[in-house]
Amino acid sequence: MAGRAALLLGLLLLSHQPGHAAILEANGNRSCRCLKITRTFIPPEKYSSIEVWPVGSSCRRPEVVIKLKNQKRVCVDPDVPWVKKLLHDLPQLRKKKAPR
Repeated sequence: MAGRAALLLGLLLLSHQPGHAAILEANGNRSCRCLKITRTFIPPEKYSSIEVWPVGSSCRRPEVVIKLKNQKRVCVDPDVPWVKKLLHDLPQLRKKKAPR
């Protein structure tokens, strides 16, 4: 009986293929907030707020979510020039809106 258990354990260990872990890692973006992103420019006067989510264990790419004044949320591509500029200017924009 112990021999059967050892044989079964051995077969299970041999059947584990490390390549499957790599596939899960490559497709590990299941917890990302953005399933679809846009590159289209959105005028700042339409923004209600901006959320920036860095790369983390749940999502392997940075995410930028713009909440519009009509309450819709739009995911934008963080690599397009207008979003890069927005992210660069964000600290100055926050200082302007901070209460005094």
